[in-house]
Amino acid sequence: MPASKGTIFIIDDDLGLQNILSIALRNAGYEVVLARDGLEGLRMLENISPSLVISDIMMPNMDGVETFQRIKERLQDDGIPIFLMTALSRKPWFADLEAEGAVIIQKPFEVHHLVELIDRTLS
Repeated sequence: MPASKGTIFIIDDDLGLQNILSIALRNAGYEVVLARDGLEGLRMLENISPSLVISDIMMPNMDGVETFQRIKERLQDDGIPIFLMTALSRKPWFADLEAEGAVIIQKPFEVHHLVELIDRTLS
């Protein structure tokens, strides 16, 4: 079995999307860790070292913007990219998130394009 290309940490309350992304990323050679919302994601980050984080913006308990704010200092010091997925149309505040290092992924998207973007980001 070939070595893993890294660990992708997905934080999203949409279990169907989690499943689709997990399958695609595992088939592309990544390990995948899943959390259902930002609170669970923050707890899980204490015990994992992801290569890249993908978080939805619209989630219960703690949205992706707050999740991003709470994890970015810890992860970005290590150069770990954070992707934020959203079905929202482009908002002026997206530019603030991008200026802080987030990569905004607009839904719907082609899963293979996301995998290619992850490959490019981590290579």
